[in-house]
Amino acid sequence: MTNLPPKRLLISRLELLLGLLALASVAALFVPADWLTRDYNLPITALKVDIYSDQALGGQSNVEWTNQEARAWQCTLKPGFADPFCSFLIHLVDKEGKGLDLSKYTNMAVHIKYTGPPKGLRIYLRNRSPNYYVLGNLNTTKYNTVELTNAELNKTTRFKLTDFGVADWWLASHSVPVEFSQPEFNDVVLFEIQTGTSLKDGTYNIELTEVSWSGPIVSQEILYRTIVILWAAVVFSLLIYRQVRLNIQLKQKAQQQEELININKLLNLQTQKFEELAKTDMLTGVANRLGVREYLFEGLNNWRNNQSPFSLILIDIDHFKLFNDTHGHDVGDKVLKAAAEIFRNSVRNTDLVARWGGEEFIVICPNTDTHQATTVAENLRARLASAEIFNGLKVTASFGVASMNTPSLEHLFKQADEALYSAKEAGRNKVVVSSTLANLPSL
Repeated sequence: MTNLPPKRLLISRLELLLGLLALASVAALFVPADWLTRDYNLPITALKVDIYSDQALGGQSNVEWTNQEARAWQCTLKPGFADPFCSFLIHLVDKEGKGLDLSKYTNMAVHIKYTGPPKGLRIYLRNRSPNYYVLGNLNTTKYNTVELTNAELNKTTRFKLTDFGVADWWLASHSVPVEFSQPEFNDVVLFEIQTGTSLKDGTYNIELTEVSWSGPIVSQEILYRTIVILWAAVVFSLLIYRQVRLNIQLKQKAQQQEELININKLLNLQTQKFEELAKTDMLTGVANRLGVREYLFEGLNNWRNNQSPFSLILIDIDHFKLFNDTHGHDVGDKVLKAAAEIFRNSVRNTDLVARWGGEEFIVICPNTDTHQATTVAENLRARLASAEIFNGLKVTASFGVASMNTPSLEHLFKQADEALYSAKEAGRNKVVVSSTLANLPSL
């Protein structure tokens, strides 16, 4: 009974922790979005600006400053160009050559003073990315655009960055793939105001007084992920605690289990029999996936601890589906049995042949480097190709060879699988060695 109070106290603390975490999670979900926001006001008068018109492209329109310090300019549209326009540019690249990262913002606000025909203006946030931007060619920056009507001018207008789209003419002229056709704001190098679409000839006066962006400090996605991670950590800690308690109980029972060893010896004989069956493929008689587990574990440890080379060979019977479709599954089974027998009789005593699944086999080669494993694979390929499997039926296979150069069985299997795929692509009935592994330095 002396251990009961501490145990109850521990449970009480866990319950308190879970309760507090639950309250904090609910509170976080209902925090108003405007409580945790970030804002950025563009220092308009401190940045380099430019104005230009369609004259740069052969048009006749004129543009001039009316008050450069106030970022006020006048545009006179004239005929002589398909779509006459004037533009105002703010350069956003800093001294380190970086543009503005607006991807963390969700909203934008502008205040533009405007006098002119009721057609409105368009805004560009021009982003660059190595996926489409050509160094030195600003025309290859992505034109993320939004149109403002006259009703949205001469006042502070707020809108979302999701309201932006990519200009169709830019996508078409640069043949941009679909995967890069969405708006991006991670490296905005130019802010541009341009006269709107289909404006009439005439004079327009435009002045930019405010540009700003705002967005949450912590997005809902990150907030939800944080809550999930916290809950996962608590659950994981509880599992660890229970596992520790279980280990203690197991140690306490170890003495009782030891007393049963003599009784279990007889049962172990029977268990070993069924265990061997469980490690053997019933069709071919070679090992199955379970049967190679110990070989893989031992090979990895010997490579890591003793620098002993370790290789494996993946084998795929060529056109096996054709055998089944043409001759029936019985013949397909005979092909697998015969191939397994050839492989088993052709490898070294230290190698293990196993059926990996379907028409695939694997050969585990302990203490074997790439060159030696390739020799084994070539021998297997040649013997299978020269054998008559069933009524004169010829069978070939493709081989992928890989040797361990990193302490990862997953990486080893991936390299062997890629080599096997290359053997198939090269016409089958071939041995291909994983070039990546073969070229890595030995550790």
